[in-house]
Amino acid sequence: MLIMKRISLLILTALILGSSALTALAQERKEDFTPKRGDFGISVMASPLTELTNAFKGTAYTPMQPTVTISGKYMVTDHGALFLNLGWLYRNSNDTYYTRDDAAYAVDPFTMDKVTDAVRANTSGGNFSFGFEGRVGMGRAQGVFGIGAMYAFSYYDSRYTYGNAITAVNQVPSTAFNGINGTSVPGVSYQRYLRQFSGAPTHTAGLLAYAGIEWFVAPKVSLGARVNLIAAYSWTNATYYVAEGYNTMTAQVEEWTELLSPSSGAIDFGTENIGADLSINVYF
Repeated sequence: MLIMKRISLLILTALILGSSALTALAQERKEDFTPKRGDFGISVMASPLTELTNAFKGTAYTPMQPTVTISGKYMVTDHGALFLNLGWLYRNSNDTYYTRDDAAYAVDPFTMDKVTDAVRANTSGGNFSFGFEGRVGMGRAQGVFGIGAMYAFSYYDSRYTYGNAITAVNQVPSTAFNGINGTSVPGVSYQRYLRQFSGAPTHTAGLLAYAGIEWFVAPKVSLGARVNLIAAYSWTNATYYVAEGYNTMTAQVEEWTELLSPSSGAIDFGTENIGADLSINVYF
C-alpha cells in the first residue's frame, strides 16, 4: 500500500511538472509569434478600396493614399514602434468617345459614320509618412493604432486627340469634348484643348491616424487590416493648357499655351480622406 501511494505521488508530481512545462512552452511559443523590443519590421500594404472608390467616383487616385506602399518599423518597446512609410502613385488612363464624322456628314447628311476622340491622362506622385504605432493584446491577434505626419506630391498631364481636324472649311468641328470658352488669341473664335498639365507638383501635408488588427499566422509573420484617416492641406502652383484653333487673320491652324488656373490651396478633411489597407508584415 505504501508503495502504491509513493507511485501515485510520483505520477501526480510528474503530471504537475509536465503540465507546467507545457504551459511555459506554450506561453513561450505564443510570445515568439509577436515582435519584441529591438525588432525590425517590413510591411507591404495595399489599398484596394481606395482604387475601387476612385473608380466608382470616376476620379484619379489620390496621392495621399497610393494603392501600394512599403513600411519599415522599429520596435522601441514590446508594444510600440516607430514607422516610416513610402508609397508611389502612377496611373495611366485612355478614354475614347464617338462623335460624328464631319467629312462623311458633308457628303451625306444621313450618314451614321463616327470618328473617335480620346483623352490620355497620367497621374504620378509619391507619399511619405512617419510616426508612432502602438499595439495591444498578448496573443496572436493584436490591435494596432498609429498617429503620424504625412507628405505627398503629384503631377497631372492629359493629352487630347480628335477624329475631326480643324480646317479653314470646318473651323468648329464636331467633338465629344466641350470647347474652351473665350480666347485671348486675335482672329481665333473657337479653341479646343490639346493638353492640360501642371507646371509644378501639387503638394499635400498633414496628419494621419489609423486603427486595425494584425493576426500572426506564423512566428513574427502577420496579416493586417486597418482603416486610415487623413487631415491635410493641399496647395498647387499654376496649371496650364495647350490649345488649337483656326486663326482667320493668318489663315492657319495655330497652337498656343495659356494659364488654366492660378496657384491655389485647400484643407482636405472628409470621407475622401478615409482609406483602408490590407498588409503582410514580417518582423526580425
